[in-house]
Amino acid sequence: MTPHQNPPVVKADAHHHGDDATFWWQTTGLPLSRLLAVSDYAEPDRQSHLAWYRRFVAPALGPRPVPGVRPLFQPCPVYDGSPCELSTNFKERSPQRTIRFTIEATGRDAGTPGDPFNQAETTRLLRAMAGHVPCLDLHQYDIFSRALFFSPEDAQALLPRVAPGTPLSQVWLAFDLLRGGGGIMAKVYFMPILKWIETGTETKDLVFAAARACTRHGSYDAPVRLLDDFLVAGAGAFVVEMVAIDCIDSPDARIKVYLRTNVNTLARAKHVLTLGGRLSGPLVEEGLAALSELWPILFRLGEGGVDAETAEIFPSGSYCGCAVEMKVEREEPETKLHIPVRKMEGTDAQICESLAAWFDKRGHAGFAATYKKNLEHVFPDHDLDGTRGTHTFISFSFSKRFGVYMTMYYSTRIFGAHLKADIWEGYDDLWGMEAKER
Repeated sequence: MTPHQNPPVVKADAHHHGDDATFWWQTTGLPLSRLLAVSDYAEPDRQSHLAWYRRFVAPALGPRPVPGVRPLFQPCPVYDGSPCELSTNFKERSPQRTIRFTIEATGRDAGTPGDPFNQAETTRLLRAMAGHVPCLDLHQYDIFSRALFFSPEDAQALLPRVAPGTPLSQVWLAFDLLRGGGGIMAKVYFMPILKWIETGTETKDLVFAAARACTRHGSYDAPVRLLDDFLVAGAGAFVVEMVAIDCIDSPDARIKVYLRTNVNTLARAKHVLTLGGRLSGPLVEEGLAALSELWPILFRLGEGGVDAETAEIFPSGSYCGCAVEMKVEREEPETKLHIPVRKMEGTDAQICESLAAWFDKRGHAGFAATYKKNLEHVFPDHDLDGTRGTHTFISFSFSKRFGVYMTMYYSTRIFGAHLKADIWEGYDDLWGMEAKER
C-alpha cells in the first residue's frame, strides 16, 4: 500500500531532525566513507567529500524510518525503499574508479497536501549547495522542473487518478565524487509518468519538448529526432520512463533519456544499443564485441551449449533498460545498457565472482582480486554469500576514451537484507496500463 492510501497519523517532530541526520550518516555516510577508502581516494579528497555529505546530504534524507510505522512518503531511488544507492564506476583504460551515489532528497512536508510528490526538498538542496559546488548550474534543471513538476493543487487533484501501489517520486539526485580537488558533479533524474497521467501526453513527447527548450549552448534537436524515429519505429516496444540532466554550464552537458525496453537476450541488447541499427561504425562494433564477451560471463551461460545470443536471462517480465545520452549539436547519441542484476538467479557473491572474472579478462587483475573483499568491507552487515540485492544494477557502455565503461550500483539496504518488498513493482503495473492505452 502506498503513502497516499494510508498515511500515518504521526509525523517526525522538529527536535528529532538532528537524530535523523545522524541515523542517515551512520547508515549511508559510513558505507560511502569505506567505499572511498577501498577505492584509493586520497585522504584530502575523501575528507572533503565526506564533510560535504555530512553537511548537506544526510540532513536532506528526511525522517529516519520508525519500525512498524509507515512513512508519510516513501522514497524509491532503490527498489527496496532505501533512500541512497552507492556505485562504483569502472573505466577500462584508467586505473582509477569514480565513486557515485544516488538519493531521493525527502522534505518534512513530503506526502502532505503541501508537497504530495516530494518535489520541494530537491530544489532546496540544490540551491543550498550552489555556493559550495562551484560547477553546479541549474539552468536545465529549472527548464525540466517547470515542465514536469506539479503545483501542490495539481498534485492533490491528480492523486485520486494514480493507481494504488504506484511510487510517487518525481525526482532523484546523483553525484559523482571527483578526485584531485575536482569537486562534485551533480545530476538530476526526473520521472515523467505521473505527468503523462495528468496530461495524456506521451512521456517521450513531454521529455523531448523540455530537451528542445534547452538551447543555451546549441540544440538537442538532431539526437532527439534520431531517438524519436527509433521509438516510433518500435511501435511501443520502447518507452521513455526517466530523463536525467547534468547540472553544469557546458556544451558537454548531457540529457540522458532512459528507455523501458523488452531486452532480456543479448540479441535484443545489441538491437537497442544500436537504436535499431541507427548507430554504427567501428567503435560501435568494438563495444558490441565487448558486450558479447561480458554477457556469458556475467550470466554464467558457459555450460550446456546455451546460445548466448538468444538465451533469456531474466524471469518473465524483467528486462534491461537503456540510457540514450544526447549532447547539443551531435546527431548521434551514445547508449548505455542498464542490467537489473538484482533479478538474476544466485547470490551477490556469484555476481562478484562473475565480475572478478570479467575485470581480470580486461586487464584489471588487482581490482578483480579485491572486488568481493572490498564490498564485504563496505557493507559488513550484508550477507553476500547468502542473499542477493546488494547489487541493484550494472550498466555497460563503450567509448573511444575509456573503452569498457561500467558502473556497479549497490543498495545500502536500510531496511535489512531480507526485505521481500519491491516498491518498483508499482511502476511495472503502471507501464502495463500505459501500454494498453497506446
